[in-house]
Amino acid sequence: MQALRAHIGGARAGVAPSRRGGRRGLVARASASPPPPFMPPQLSEIAEPAARAMAARMRRVPVPLPSLGLDALPTAHVPPAGSHADRAAPPVVLLHGFDSSSLEMRRLHPLLEAEVEAHAVDLVGWGFTDHTPFAKDKDLRITPAQKREHLLNFWRDHVGRPMVLVGASLGGAIALEFALEHPEAVERIVLIDAQGFIDGIGPMASLPRPLAAAGVWLLRTEGLRMAANRMAYRDQAFATEDAMRVGRLHTHLDGWTDANVAFMRGGGYAISSKLSRVQQPVLVLWGRQDQILEPRYATQFLETLPDARLRWLEDCGHCGHLEKPRETADAILAFARGGELEGALRAGDAVAAGAARR
Repeated sequence: MQALRAHIGGARAGVAPSRRGGRRGLVARASASPPPPFMPPQLSEIAEPAARAMAARMRRVPVPLPSLGLDALPTAHVPPAGSHADRAAPPVVLLHGFDSSSLEMRRLHPLLEAEVEAHAVDLVGWGFTDHTPFAKDKDLRITPAQKREHLLNFWRDHVGRPMVLVGASLGGAIALEFALEHPEAVERIVLIDAQGFIDGIGPMASLPRPLAAAGVWLLRTEGLRMAANRMAYRDQAFATEDAMRVGRLHTHLDGWTDANVAFMRGGGYAISSKLSRVQQPVLVLWGRQDQILEPRYATQFLETLPDARLRWLEDCGHCGHLEKPRETADAILAFARGGELEGALRAGDAVAAGAARR
């Protein structure tokens, strides 16, 4: 159960609250563009302009996945918009968490793309990337190798130069594993309340298919999604019904259940023993009040990764990219450009140990 809970770290926030309890300015305005044809009609039930604007910009691009016999998997992608103020900076690629989508990055992506080349991509089996291959062939499994292959081919075809790979929750484990296998593609890594020390997904990996499908069905329910909302945030005003609708929008796609069963049968990620081999500089961003992945994991990353620094996000839960998007974006931009971060901690810093005990 702990392993499954650690995987649940996806899109959970609705409209941001003001200090007076109302609604304050949003990151993005609602787009007048029509949504792409693959977007579920339930998008019309979502109020948040930032979510609607990002959904309207999403496109599917072909990404080959030969290990699953797919010449061109239609892959959901939010590309950079327009020109970038700093073309010398490496591109930034955003990876969502378990059973989530790029809509999870709806408040962070616009802030990044205003200054650098910023991409958001839905990984194979998740988000708004096409799931129909898994509905047609229920024997397919999605292992970390397939996730890695899909991301590598996306990078080659749509990014093309060493990137800053940003992973939230389980997306952090994916970023670390990818960087270990393809160091030529990754210049730097950013972890946002990331998974890395809980290996696999437990007994669910070996369940008979009907039981696995029943477990996946629970992930779609409004009750579970609302419970995850409440766990994800320090400020409970973020845990709205609109947030729940954003977080489960992708579950209305055909083949969603089959794709998630395929991932669970693939066993999930087990990278804890490899972390000491990661050579890229890593920025660890962590909500001080995270209730999904405890803050002790932040200092564990700091002590395990060879070249890491830690920046706490104060008064923040599991989703700093949604609850503290401006602070998160500023830290990523400074790190991407090679600068040192004010207040960041390094391994061996006595302050880190004190921060972990608070």
